[in-house]
Amino acid sequence: MAFGLLLGLGLGVSSSFWATAQELPAASQQLIPNPQQFRALEQPSSALSALRAEQLAAEADAAIQAQNYDRAIELLQQVFNAYNQRSNYHQDLSRAFAGIQNRISEEQRELARVAAQARDQAAYDLAVVYRAAGRPEEAVGWLIQVIKSQTPTRELGTQAYQQLLEIGFVSTPFP
Repeated sequence: MAFGLLLGLGLGVSSSFWATAQELPAASQQLIPNPQQFRALEQPSSALSALRAEQLAAEADAAIQAQNYDRAIELLQQVFNAYNQRSNYHQDLSRAFAGIQNRISEEQRELARVAAQARDQAAYDLAVVYRAAGRPEEAVGWLIQVIKSQTPTRELGTQAYQQLLEIGFVSTPFP
């Protein structure tokens, strides 16, 4: 009898679990405002959207033209963060699929590279704005970040090193 009671409780719990599990998809749909929205992360309102980062970069350019350097710095930091996050996520996915599905791994690696290039450009632009705002000491870290990522032999890395030379952080020119 005790075994029957335990079995009955076990079946009751498991049937209750299965009922809850079967209801999850409907419940999760309630959590998602518009589950039918296609490619939600590509919408300009998404923090991970490349389009949003491009819009922020355009706003930063306008702020630079207006010599509103504080606003430009704020916007460029958002651009940097958005591209950095995208690059890291794509790189993580590339690693996850390496050796399993090489086409996906390669695609994710290329997306990571493109996002990293945009991130490094934002870092370089941020350093230049710091210089324009009379705050060259705050440019140093951003310039070094660019050189580490791009290497000194790539165009953006060479330009970053030139900026370090101009502000007096380094003294040896790099050809």
